[in-house]
Amino acid sequence: METSHKSIIIFGLLILLALNLVTWFFILSESNLTEIDFLDVGQGDATLINFYNSGKIMIDAGPNRSVLDAIGSNLNFFEKKIDILILSHANLDHYGGFFEIIEKYHPRVFVYNGVNSTSETFQNLLTLIKNNGLAVISVRAGDKIKIGNDVVEIVSPSVEMNFSEKNLNNSSLVVRSVINGFKTLFLGDADSSFLKKIIADWQTDILKVSHHGSKNGTDEVLLDLVSPKIALIGVGKDNKYNHPADVVINLLEDLGIEIFRTDQDGGISIQFGKELIIGD
Repeated sequence: METSHKSIIIFGLLILLALNLVTWFFILSESNLTEIDFLDVGQGDATLINFYNSGKIMIDAGPNRSVLDAIGSNLNFFEKKIDILILSHANLDHYGGFFEIIEKYHPRVFVYNGVNSTSETFQNLLTLIKNNGLAVISVRAGDKIKIGNDVVEIVSPSVEMNFSEKNLNNSSLVVRSVINGFKTLFLGDADSSFLKKIIADWQTDILKVSHHGSKNGTDEVLLDLVSPKIALIGVGKDNKYNHPADVVINLLEDLGIEIFRTDQDGGISIQFGKELIIGD
């Protein structure tokens, strides 16, 4: 009996040691840089911003629960919290994954443009948000979220703009983040003709291309205004919309902009150090 008792104690100590080693592995393997993870969620947009030693913001969540696998590959085992959800606009390919995120990651705040869809699915999302006690904040141009020295700023729509459900794309929150001095611009699904009216000079390092690379979302004038070095395109393989449009890809290539698209490259991770560090 004594030998058996010692064996149990030793076995228990080995388990504790193993768990301790796993814990230290995750701690030591964590980056000390803020990171943007542009997630592969098929035909849709989803971006996780993981601020170093601070909170996490999710901008859009793709069409369905596939976002959970994408998030899981970018957060370690002990990270069970996403603080703020930002929805660009009320189209399913941008909000469908929020249902599962709310249940699993228990966010505290839901930020959107205040333009609702009458669809049953969107109304169900609003009910889930209410039932889980999230603060709902409607934002417009000039509103900001500050995280230390970094900022996430709403650029559009402005207070005086009104949108109907028939024009949800141009109601998209246009969001600009400034992280460690680097600028990232998220255009939602807004049309280039609309964007050119509101953009003065938004020179940026990273551009989340509008509307999954649709020909209506990007043109040469717009790209001249923002002058990105990197273009991110969230798009599903063999999608029925033929996104991204060849004319958009050709234009980006002609301007020497580095292109990453989720249908070919999968998820893309960008860390903000002295330089941008791009991984997968």
